[in-house]
Amino acid sequence: MAKHPLRIFSILLVLLTAAANSAVAETRLALVIGNGSYGGGIGPLANAPNDAALITKALQSAGFAVNTVIDADQKTMKRAFADFGQSLAAAGTDTVGLFYYAGHGVQVDGKNFLIPTGAAIESQADVEMEAVDANWVLKQMEYAGNRMNIIILDACRNNPLPATTRSAAEDGLARMDAPTGSFIAYSTAPGQAALDGSGSNSPYSEALAAAIESKQLPLELLFRQVRVAVMNETGNKQVPWDSSSLTGEFYFRTPSDGSAGDTTVATAAPAPAQVAAVEPSQPPVTRSQSLALPAPPGQPFTDCADCPEMVVIPAGRFQLGSATADGNHRENEGPQTEVTIPLPFALMTTEVTRDDYAAFVLQTKREPEKGCFIADGGDGVSDPNADFMRPGIEQGGRHPAVCVSWTDAQDYAAWLSQKTGRNYRLPSEQEFEYAARAGRNGSWPWGEEPFAKNGCRTANVFDASGKTKYPLVEDGMPCDDGFAQTAPVDALAANAFGLKGMIGNVWEWVADCYHPSYAGAPNDGTAWIEDGCSERGLRGSGYLNNAWQSRFAMRDKGGPNSREATLGFRLARDL
Repeated sequence: MAKHPLRIFSILLVLLTAAANSAVAETRLALVIGNGSYGGGIGPLANAPNDAALITKALQSAGFAVNTVIDADQKTMKRAFADFGQSLAAAGTDTVGLFYYAGHGVQVDGKNFLIPTGAAIESQADVEMEAVDANWVLKQMEYAGNRMNIIILDACRNNPLPATTRSAAEDGLARMDAPTGSFIAYSTAPGQAALDGSGSNSPYSEALAAAIESKQLPLELLFRQVRVAVMNETGNKQVPWDSSSLTGEFYFRTPSDGSAGDTTVATAAPAPAQVAAVEPSQPPVTRSQSLALPAPPGQPFTDCADCPEMVVIPAGRFQLGSATADGNHRENEGPQTEVTIPLPFALMTTEVTRDDYAAFVLQTKREPEKGCFIADGGDGVSDPNADFMRPGIEQGGRHPAVCVSWTDAQDYAAWLSQKTGRNYRLPSEQEFEYAARAGRNGSWPWGEEPFAKNGCRTANVFDASGKTKYPLVEDGMPCDDGFAQTAPVDALAANAFGLKGMIGNVWEWVADCYHPSYAGAPNDGTAWIEDGCSERGLRGSGYLNNAWQSRFAMRDKGGPNSREATLGFRLARDL
């Protein structure tokens, strides 16, 4: 691969459409395509066919019947996809399907395309006609109606189009959302380079094939070990990255004795006394792993000198939402559901600060998006020139970053993941409420009196200072924290998990698509996501919200590109 030494941002998308792996041996079918013999200005990829052959061998060893196609033109690719979809449908609903693609890929106007050999692409206008839409491939598998589909797009992320023809065509593939029960893994962090290796295969395909052939591990843990192997091989230059909303387990190699394979059940370090109210998970959850916790729950830690402060949140159970009989209940807060958080995870102790976000913008040379809605207690105003540094409210560097969208938050998470080698992500809505409650079963962090005088000690919500600034807002708290708008993120007291500002200050983005109720929601802490959702979840309330709007169960929503002076975020991290 002399002309293309970097394989940039390969993406693995695992679509799991059922809740659990059947104990009965299922049919396993795979389609593997490796495109390398590109001509013209696109440039050949020497290792892509080799990687396809390597993955074929690994999948066959794991019981997959594999159809391998090398150097496919557009017609051959589309026919292979159609035949594969028909084979999945004919094999029955308990079939596991897997598609692996190695070759060039490109995004144009936010859509991902796989590049066949023989494609005559002179400009971005030719892409849709000459290439294959990646979403079309996903639909072929979804239409089959089988229980589980695994799709691996090991696509070179260097843009194959001539530089003089690019505008809407961007380097790398666009992020693709998957339905609930999905696992998305990237061979490197979004926007970063994946090394092609000095041999005949890339470090990522070598690590993945080795893991498939030898590891008896649940899917998530297997890819965690792949990440470690790639990091070790590349001296931390390449950090595979993933985002999980799995609702069940899959093993390439199921342990014959019914055990959890090459791993043990995770046990969190004993929780400190102040979090004893959290009910521990019983019985032990089988989707587990050995976790070397970076710190005991409640004790802050950081992954680098200038990284945000984190704290470990222990596993446990809680009641999500509010009961219908609760006088404060709203329809989108039910039905109330018991949720199990099966594994510990880490969460930032505060919202991402303006200084934190500014460092990200500076280091990535990012141009901040202009335009932000500024609430004023009335109808508000949209300022086309506002951004996170000039949000239309009084702020300092230790205040929460606002005028940042859900998409901005995702990009920040990808950057921090690449920087640290850890998997940072937005928390799920269930993780957020669990962490905000920190063992409490009531409505508010300050107790069960809605307008308590001690409310301003823990939450920057609408109070006396706010009333002075925004006289039109009603039902202020009978106390004063001294902040009419955002407060410094560490200004108020922490909850029992060591988290600050989980209620009040700013609304915070979560990973989930917004749903009008919890009917059909997962109950294991995973994010509830499906294709094409136009609204994302917000939790935690803000400085303009009164007591009724600042309950643990309160929910809101916003478009993924919405920017407002009342919206911010914090990140979770997998352990």
